[in-house]
Amino acid sequence: MKIVLLGAGNVATHLGLRLIQTGVELLQVYSRTASSATELGKLLGVPHCSDLKQLDKTADIYIYSIKDSALSEVISGVNIPDAIHLHTAGSIPMDIFGGFAHHYGVLYPLQTFSKAKPLDFSQIPLFLEASDDHTTGILTQLATRLSSVHYYLSSEKRKKIHLSAVFACNFTNYMYRIADDIVSETGLPFDVLQPLITETADKIRYLTPTEAQTGPAVRNDEPTMLTHINLLKENENALKTYITLSEQIKELYKK
Repeated sequence: MKIVLLGAGNVATHLGLRLIQTGVELLQVYSRTASSATELGKLLGVPHCSDLKQLDKTADIYIYSIKDSALSEVISGVNIPDAIHLHTAGSIPMDIFGGFAHHYGVLYPLQTFSKAKPLDFSQIPLFLEASDDHTTGILTQLATRLSSVHYYLSSEKRKKIHLSAVFACNFTNYMYRIADDIVSETGLPFDVLQPLITETADKIRYLTPTEAQTGPAVRNDEPTMLTHINLLKENENALKTYITLSEQIKELYKK
């Protein structure tokens, strides 16, 4: 199984490392940014390029792990129609490859990736989609090597998985940012919240999110919420977020 990886960002870096780890023959990495291509190529110990004209044309699979906004342009610049072409995006339809390839699909890893943070790729859920039986067979083989967890899902359902991930991860991290700003006003480090964050995440392994909800809004503790609102008067964005979420939680749990 010979693969070319297009992209050099967070997802591409972790995917590239996992491909090497599983013994896949990674022929080349590509990035439009020469320095990024060089950095990832050196990390993985494989050839690299920043010009699509220099792309290795002998691979079985081309994996596009690049920004959604750049995907169409890059796909149209790769003229290797008989290979299998896969993208890793959560919200882009599989049919973006239509007219450019005979065999194509999706390999979407449901995880948050940062280059500096190691993770166990073998436990990441992969959401797959394939244009035909041939692609399905090869994609299943590849996914099985990469992770112990994978599902076949349509483009429309994958969009909903991606949306759920934005709420579960991206918005949650923004809440961490607000919490960090508030904690810093006391002179204490963000680390004081780590046990709370860990327990909150661990709790939903045993309870549904509905069952796990706690706090002043769920018990309709108006005096405490008023105190918080007064503390946030100088922080308009955090105040709006606090009021909006509190009202929604109160509405959900009202008796």
